[in-house]
Amino acid sequence: MPASAFNTVHVRATPGRSPALGERLQQIAEAVRTAPGCLDYSVQRSPVDPEQWTVSGRWQSVDQLHAHFRLPALQGFIELTNQCLASHLVFNH
Repeated sequence: MPASAFNTVHVRATPGRSPALGERLQQIAEAVRTAPGCLDYSVQRSPVDPEQWTVSGRWQSVDQLHAHFRLPALQGFIELTNQCLASHLVFNH
Protein backbone atom coordinates (compact mmCIF):
# COMPACT_ATOMS: atom_id res chain seq x y z
CA MET A 1 0.00 0.00 0.00
CA PRO A 2 1.44 3.42 -0.89
CA ALA A 3 2.07 5.92 1.87
CA SER A 4 0.04 9.11 1.92
CA ALA A 5 1.63 10.76 4.98
CA PHE A 6 5.18 11.13 6.23
CA ASN A 7 6.94 12.46 9.32
CA THR A 8 10.58 13.09 10.11
CA VAL A 9 12.44 13.86 13.33
CA HIS A 10 16.02 15.12 13.20
CA VAL A 11 17.85 14.42 16.45
CA ARG A 12 21.28 15.69 17.49
CA ALA A 13 23.09 13.63 20.10
CA THR A 14 24.63 15.17 23.16
CA PRO A 15 28.42 14.88 22.61
CA GLY A 16 29.60 11.38 23.48
CA ARG A 17 26.05 9.97 23.75
CA SER A 18 25.36 9.04 20.13
CA PRO A 19 25.53 5.23 20.60
CA ALA A 20 23.10 5.36 23.53
CA LEU A 21 20.84 7.74 21.61
CA GLY A 22 20.77 5.36 18.65
CA GLU A 23 19.72 2.46 20.89
CA ARG A 24 16.91 4.51 22.42
CA LEU A 25 15.70 5.73 19.03
CA GLN A 26 15.55 2.10 17.84
CA GLN A 27 13.41 1.22 20.87
CA ILE A 28 11.01 4.07 20.12
CA ALA A 29 10.81 3.06 16.45
CA GLU A 30 10.07 -0.57 17.32
CA ALA A 31 7.17 0.50 19.52
CA VAL A 32 5.74 2.89 16.92
CA ARG A 33 5.95 0.35 14.08
CA THR A 34 3.05 -1.54 15.67
CA ALA A 35 0.73 1.50 15.43
CA PRO A 36 -2.28 1.22 13.13
CA GLY A 37 -1.46 2.51 9.68
CA CYS A 38 2.32 2.56 10.14
CA LEU A 39 4.01 1.33 6.98
CA ASP A 40 7.54 2.01 8.19
CA TYR A 41 9.36 3.81 11.00
CA SER A 42 13.10 3.90 10.46
CA VAL A 43 16.16 5.25 12.26
CA GLN A 44 19.25 6.33 10.34
CA ARG A 45 22.54 7.74 11.54
CA SER A 46 24.11 10.38 9.32
CA PRO A 47 27.06 9.02 7.33
CA VAL A 48 28.84 12.40 7.58
CA ASP A 49 27.96 13.48 11.13
CA PRO A 50 27.91 10.68 13.74
CA GLU A 51 26.03 12.89 16.22
CA GLN A 52 23.07 13.40 13.82
CA TRP A 53 20.15 10.95 13.53
CA THR A 54 16.98 10.95 11.43
CA VAL A 55 13.79 9.09 12.30
CA SER A 56 11.28 8.76 9.45
CA GLY A 57 7.74 7.44 9.43
CA ARG A 58 5.48 6.45 6.54
CA TRP A 59 1.73 6.22 7.14
CA GLN A 60 -1.33 4.98 5.25
CA SER A 61 -3.23 8.19 6.03
CA VAL A 62 -2.84 11.63 7.53
CA ASP A 63 -5.31 10.65 10.27
CA GLN A 64 -3.12 7.71 11.28
CA LEU A 65 -0.05 9.94 11.26
CA HIS A 66 -1.80 12.40 13.57
CA ALA A 67 -3.06 9.60 15.84
CA HIS A 68 0.48 8.32 16.35
CA PHE A 69 1.44 11.62 18.01
CA ARG A 70 -0.72 10.50 20.97
CA LEU A 71 1.13 7.20 21.44
CA PRO A 72 2.92 6.72 24.77
CA ALA A 73 6.05 5.69 22.85
CA LEU A 74 6.39 9.23 21.49
CA GLN A 75 6.96 10.49 25.02
CA GLY A 76 10.34 8.84 24.51
CA PHE A 77 11.40 11.73 22.28
CA ILE A 78 10.88 14.18 25.16
CA GLU A 79 12.77 11.89 27.51
CA LEU A 80 15.80 12.01 25.18
CA THR A 81 16.56 15.54 26.32
CA ASN A 82 15.67 14.83 29.95
CA GLN A 83 18.15 11.92 29.90
CA CYS A 84 20.80 14.12 28.23
CA LEU A 85 20.95 11.81 25.20
CA ALA A 86 19.84 14.49 22.72
CA SER A 87 20.73 18.15 22.60
CA HIS A 88 18.36 19.14 19.78
CA LEU A 89 15.20 17.77 18.13
CA VAL A 90 13.39 19.07 15.05
CA PHE A 91 9.98 17.59 14.19
CA ASN A 92 8.63 17.77 10.62
CA HIS A 93 5.34 16.37 9.34
